[in-house]
Amino acid sequence: MKKKSEAYRIGVIADTHDRWPAAVADIFAGVDEIWHLGDVCKESILDELRAISPKLEVVLGNNDFTLDYPYTRQLERSGESFHLVHIQPARIPPETNWLLFGHTHRQCNVMEGGVHLFNPGSAGKANKGAPASVGILTATAGQPFQAEIILL
Repeated sequence: MKKKSEAYRIGVIADTHDRWPAAVADIFAGVDEIWHLGDVCKESILDELRAISPKLEVVLGNNDFTLDYPYTRQLERSGESFHLVHIQPARIPPETNWLLFGHTHRQCNVMEGGVHLFNPGSAGKANKGAPASVGILTATAGQPFQAEIILL
């Protein structure tokens, strides 16, 4: 168990589309867990992520035809509630602090109506000029999570 003064870090990735950018291994080195927000496309990508951290949460995307994971996950970390989904829903589940989604292949890191909306962008295929990217969520010493987008 980590001491309260230590940071808890979560690597967030989406839309790999069966592409493995080698830089992800270095960026996610030392994270406590990894969340993949869909459009994995092949289990081998998840094996690469498990090699970095065995603690892996996955939701299905609209291109994940052969994988067996849920479409959404509701998680709690450090007293905050996270809803993971591939396509941003019209309604955010009640009592959600964070809505994490992929699908658009474009980064998003904004507060809206008291909910933090976070899309790490696409790690596999850029879209409309948005560069490939991933995200890191970090909570330190009992403080709320902070989000960062990292370009690949």
